Amino acid sequence: MQVRTDAKVSEWNLEFYRYPVLDLLLKKIDEAKLPVESLPCRQGTEIQFRNEINGMSNRAHLRIFFPTETKCVLFFYKKSSIPFSRDRFSYGGVVMDARSTGRFDEKNVAEWIQYLAGGFQPGSRPSSLKKSIPYTIPED
Repeated sequence: MQVRTDAKVSEWNLEFYRYPVLDLLLKKIDEAKLPVESLPCRQGTEIQFRNEINGMSNRAHLRIFFPTETKCVLFFYKKSSIPFSRDRFSYGGVVMDARSTGRFDEKNVAEWIQYLAGGFQPGSRPSSLKKSIPYTIPED
């Protein structure tokens, strides 16, 4: 698997054509000039925010997952800080299909990015995130 650290996230050619909000999300990440890495994975991609928060590395991850051809799931999570652990700690998610993608807009995208870049600070939790979703963060 290849880690992407290109300057333009929106040029990663991730084939999100069914979900315009994903294109908007990637463009807004570019505009924010946040240091991120992308790891292509089975049925999607994972983006890790690499900025520092109070002198510590940000451990926030966004997993964009396509469980079926008609569904997209955004997982907001952190991996365990214990090196040998495979645990992941969920901070919420968004489930959408091609018809529901229109209910998310620039305001939602800005909230998602702020939440990720801030390392999931409770005061910046987006209202569009659901605590419980019917999917599990896939392991690769």
